[in-house]
Amino acid sequence: MRNHDWHGGDYPAAGDAWAHAADDVTATALAALDPTGTSGAGTKTTTDATGTTVTGATAAAPATARVLDVGTGSGPAALAAARAGAHVVGLDLEPGLLRTAVSRARGLGPTDGTVRFVAGDARALPFPAGAFDLTLSTFGVMFAPEPARTGAELVRVTRPGGLIAVASWTPGGVMGRIAPTVRRHLGPEPDGTPSPTDWGDPSRIRSWFAELPVTVHTRVERVRVRYPSLSHAVAAFENKPGPLRRHRTALEAAHRWQHARADLAALFALHNRSADGDLVFDAVYLLLLARVGIPSRTPPGPLTGRPDAVDRPAARAPRGSTAH
Repeated sequence: MRNHDWHGGDYPAAGDAWAHAADDVTATALAALDPTGTSGAGTKTTTDATGTTVTGATAAAPATARVLDVGTGSGPAALAAARAGAHVVGLDLEPGLLRTAVSRARGLGPTDGTVRFVAGDARALPFPAGAFDLTLSTFGVMFAPEPARTGAELVRVTRPGGLIAVASWTPGGVMGRIAPTVRRHLGPEPDGTPSPTDWGDPSRIRSWFAELPVTVHTRVERVRVRYPSLSHAVAAFENKPGPLRRHRTALEAAHRWQHARADLAALFALHNRSADGDLVFDAVYLLLLARVGIPSRTPPGPLTGRPDAVDRPAARAPRGSTAH
């Protein structure tokens, strides 16, 4: 998602450490999209960007599945869906992130699906209604302004019976606490200022989707994040595109950045699960699965793990209508 916060910097240096979460979210969503199990989803063992062996779900797309990845960033979810055989569009407003995604897509094999990347705004997606079977976002739309409008756009471009899957950092998890830890050195924000971690709050999600033709379910998940050292992680985050860089610029001007940086290091140290000199923590995120146009209380396909919250079906528009 683009504003000046996301221009420049080195996103992969930080973001590759949790990019494997996109594999799990994509596999879960594709399995839920095809609950009969004919897509062939299973388990996998891979190596993440830090060289760590990771075991998780494999993604296999139903034939001709059309997938949109909103706020694609460097493209991990879009590429996961394409590797599963889907026809994929990855969308973001930041050209630098899209260039990284395009570069990474060049490694796809001839038996994979297709993937292309386009510039666009999550608040006004440049696609017709019902264009996609599955609309994804892994830690992307949470940074878009106007979350209710963004949610309506996700619903609009997803076909009736299709699925929306959104992963967002929770307010109380370590990733959700990074910006507030730094931001408090600037003083309180104005009342009503939206936070990206609002997407990690089930009650907020219920309010945004309440009048849309969707059945919403949420649950808490975790992704293991690793860096070579605590100092490496702090350096990666202070140079990562996003709101933190704006806070850093303001704090440097006020000669307060070193204090905020020390608090950021303390936050990571508090959650560190390793005693070997590296930094390892479990980042908590909320997974939203929303079925479009299905008035059933049945969860959208097989869900594993204990739900954080299973929401009542939202109010629905008349059959055949679309939400805008």
